Amino acid sequence: MQYVEMLRSRSVLTWFCGLLLGAFVLVVISVYSGHAHMHGSVGTIHFSEVLKGCAFGAMVLATCVAPGLNAESGTLAITWTRPASRSAIAWRYIAVDVVTILVGYAFVVALVLGFLAVYGLLGNLAFDAAAPLALLNAVGCVLMWYGLVTVVTARMDGRGGLISGVSWGVFLALTLLWIAPLPSMLHVLVTVLNYFSPFSYFADSSSRHGGTDTIVPLATQYLTLIAWGFVAVTLTATVRLWSTREV
Repeated sequence: MQYVEMLRSRSVLTWFCGLLLGAFVLVVISVYSGHAHMHGSVGTIHFSEVLKGCAFGAMVLATCVAPGLNAESGTLAITWTRPASRSAIAWRYIAVDVVTILVGYAFVVALVLGFLAVYGLLGNLAFDAAAPLALLNAVGCVLMWYGLVTVVTARMDGRGGLISGVSWGVFLALTLLWIAPLPSMLHVLVTVLNYFSPFSYFADSSSRHGGTDTIVPLATQYLTLIAWGFVAVTLTATVRLWSTREV
């Protein structure tokens, strides 16, 4: 059951971390060989901004592991003969994926801190009070993306990887279209669709205080609550849809 997903997630995580570590090693070699230099002064680096920036790496990982449950569509007849409820099987798969995403996110944060150390910038790092909320917001948006992919593919026979990849184009396109000078009615439609995009709840400095230049003009704590609400709804729906599908 979940052991299959553990093997799949371990493979994805190994490749993900390996590629990032390889890039980090190249940076270290470049710095210590004298080929890379830091120009100009660097001001204060808020840890909350580091946490939010690292979420994009976790989003990539989330879309890589999200098709895991969908990949079992070809072996459901065997999977459902196990001495466990179908819902329990689904939740175990999701738990494995969530742990994988969190480990990958922590790895990205560690690499970024290592990068700052290589450039001698750890002294510029400030652990600000906004960091805990930034962490909740970042993880919530990452898991929201994961939940949206799993719920869409819950009853599909395969194609989970395709949907997961296409989601990047869809969410990025919706964000760009919202910025574009569209006719009023079309802009309203794009805005409504953006309410289902994780990027809309990914808080930046302006939305922290409820700026009106964001898709969802709410303070960070409310954006975070909505993102986690999507996580709860989509994962619960995923389990329900997957466990009641026809073989």
